[in-house]
Amino acid sequence: MIQGLTWPLRLGNKQEPLWWAIGGLGSLLMFLYLTFPYQALQTRILSELTKGTGWDIRAAKWSRGIPLGIEWHDMTWTASGGGSFPIQTMRIDIGVLGAIIGQSKAEARLQIPSTGQVGGGRAQGSVKARSWSFLGPVAFEGHGEQLDLAILGKPYITKGLSQIDIAQQWENRGKEGLVFKGNGSWKVEVKDLELQRIPVGTGFVPPLSFGGVNVVANCRDAVCDLSEFKADGPDGTVTAQGTIFLQQPFQSSTFELNVTVQAGAGWAQKAGNLPIPPLAPGTPLTFKLAGSFANPRLAL
Repeated sequence: MIQGLTWPLRLGNKQEPLWWAIGGLGSLLMFLYLTFPYQALQTRILSELTKGTGWDIRAAKWSRGIPLGIEWHDMTWTASGGGSFPIQTMRIDIGVLGAIIGQSKAEARLQIPSTGQVGGGRAQGSVKARSWSFLGPVAFEGHGEQLDLAILGKPYITKGLSQIDIAQQWENRGKEGLVFKGNGSWKVEVKDLELQRIPVGTGFVPPLSFGGVNVVANCRDAVCDLSEFKADGPDGTVTAQGTIFLQQPFQSSTFELNVTVQAGAGWAQKAGNLPIPPLAPGTPLTFKLAGSFANPRLAL
């Protein structure tokens, strides 16, 4: 009988440290969940997003996530010019292991409300920083798909689905603001894009349609080289190359682009209000587009 009890007792002795470790980790996670400064962190995150984007960001409510996370519901992002778009939910999860060992990393997921064009867009990304104050170097990587540009690009975009991949580094200098410092890359693909009139100087770009748009930019600090821009559609083909100079907020960023338009069948009827000569189908024209995203200027 004694020998029959030997094996389970030895097994129990070997498992005892494991159960202590699991219990200790569970207690630590519960302690972090109960004592973590969620209110201060969620306020700081919204403040940094507002500061970095120049948009007013508000949420109807927020809640804690398990094990360490924050979730906002029914958010509204409003631009200084008055345009806005909704976000159904935005959740940020804090890396538990990183929080324990003092590293600051957060992963975010966004859900955009469904529209008549698509069932709802999705985006996710991660942010790495030296501390939860987000001061010093910050690195961001993000991916979005099925993003409805009719929501995100009001009032100039009426239709379009995009996929976006972003990697960008910057430095948060506190009262001095954000400085774009480090490498970055931007890749955007858009399908079935329809544009409304876009003001350019004293004229405007007419309503245009494109079946596909591809954009690739590579950045070093605040200077981004636009290595690829191509849009194809029934109104023609548009290509562009040039430089974008990032600033905070993003709408204040400036650019200098050489744009080439190869007119399509519908271009002549739509381009009458642009300060450029009329183009026969198949005829190329190159002009310069410069200024800020908020106030672009066109010149031949």
